[in-house]
Amino acid sequence: MRRDTVVGLFSVILGVLYGAAALQIKNASVGGPWAPKVFPLGIAAFLVVLGASALVIDRAKARGGDKPRAAAAKDPGYAKLILGTVALCAIYGYTFEPFGYIVSTLCFMFLLLTLVNEPKRWKSNIIITLVFTFFLWGSFVYVFDIALPSFDMDAIKELFAFAGGGVNLG
Repeated sequence: MRRDTVVGLFSVILGVLYGAAALQIKNASVGGPWAPKVFPLGIAAFLVVLGASALVIDRAKARGGDKPRAAAAKDPGYAKLILGTVALCAIYGYTFEPFGYIVSTLCFMFLLLTLVNEPKRWKSNIIITLVFTFFLWGSFVYVFDIALPSFDMDAIKELFAFAGGGVNLG
């Protein structure tokens, strides 16, 4: 199976699973009942559309006589990229509340960009991370008037206590 087919299928499956999970979010008790679900469902739809696009483009290339890649030209790192992305997303989800939006998103974005762009592009990775994180933070806080989680030392203590209990943070 071609690499683009694997990535496209993975994106479609992840988008469908993410959308199903987003539908499990409780309805808002104030305002529009679907408000908490809109953004996650948008991300899910975006993943499905991108994955389907990758599949369509890959199938068109395969039919158009795109020559198979030589064995030396294969990219053996796509499995690492997929697994690394999934691991980073899981860690991000787990640390979002205790570390807050800014700290967790800065770490997540920088590590994800480092995984994708490689460490040699660290300057552009830092710039993209800073712009993306603070642009979204400003959009949520000032445009949408949505408070994002902030750094919570008590939650950090609980996190370390749960993880092993041997760390004393005060």
